[in-house]
Amino acid sequence: MKFEISKNKSKIILKESTREEYNQLKNNLTPYIKGYRFMPKFKMTSWDGKFDYFNNGNIDFGLWNECYSTCKEYGYPFQMINKEEFPRDNDVTLEKVENFVKDFYKDHRTDKGDVFMPYKHQIDAIYKMLKNKYCAIEVATSGGKSLIFASMIFYILKYIKPDAKILLIVPNISLVTQFYDDIIDYNVGFNKDNKNPLEINIQEIMSDRPRKIRDDEEPNIYIGTFQSLINWGTSELEPDFFKQFTLTAVDECLHPNTKVTMSDNTKKEIKDINVGDFVWTFNEETKKREIKEIEYVYKNLSKNQQMYEIELENDEIIWITGNHKVLLIDGTWCRVDELTEKNEILDFYI
Repeated sequence: MKFEISKNKSKIILKESTREEYNQLKNNLTPYIKGYRFMPKFKMTSWDGKFDYFNNGNIDFGLWNECYSTCKEYGYPFQMINKEEFPRDNDVTLEKVENFVKDFYKDHRTDKGDVFMPYKHQIDAIYKMLKNKYCAIEVATSGGKSLIFASMIFYILKYIKPDAKILLIVPNISLVTQFYDDIIDYNVGFNKDNKNPLEINIQEIMSDRPRKIRDDEEPNIYIGTFQSLINWGTSELEPDFFKQFTLTAVDECLHPNTKVTMSDNTKKEIKDINVGDFVWTFNEETKKREIKEIEYVYKNLSKNQQMYEIELENDEIIWITGNHKVLLIDGTWCRVDELTEKNEILDFYI
């Protein structure tokens, strides 16, 4: 099969295939939706329960690997006509990212003076985003989302494009402030011992008194909400605002009713948790419970996200977004929307 990347790099277009190849790829990219038989749309309309990702051969770019896997599975040829346009950075390797992280954070310390270094899963996420460019990264609660994002920025500014412009879009103004503070902390080091921080200038795009580190210099990192950004690029003052960015990232949050186990074994909803509270966490390396102090609280919700109700054997009910991951007893993480009755979620108290 022959594919071509669209000019705006949002699609891969099927340009040439046999009838068998066409039908097999279409079948693989038109799956049944999980639980479709119970959906009102299936019961009350002519919808067959499938979702069409194939779209007559105009396939969303993010599904390129699905196309490649189909070709590999059935022995079909896979050719990208304009492969030089493929948005993947082959110069980025995991070894390079690991070396960068070790060097950049070698003098960093926590606010308590302890050695600070990103975990392996955080380094893997940084590498995958740098490598694949157009991608979505799922990070479990307390997985270090702001550290991953900040480290990716630092790598780009140091090794790929020193004059890059970066835009981060977040759900709420409070996250604008918190991401601003986090990036500064990770760049300098919590105890200010980093000898060679990067030159960054962040601007908050918000309704009330946005901060910039240096007012006389052009920002290279912008952080704003969807609401505050909606009019940017449409005014005479900033007609080409969005065209300047090398990287655009979008953040999302969890449901405020998600319950967290506190250090005294009581449960509290995220919306009621405050900085300074102590919660139980799970250390994946030691396989033991640990009590950690809350440093930041992100009280924001993407209102359009579908919520799932999970009923546990002990009759406890959990409300959670489908893309959130939970830890299973076998040590693996599973998306909520992929859970089945056969899955067993890790219980701290067993």
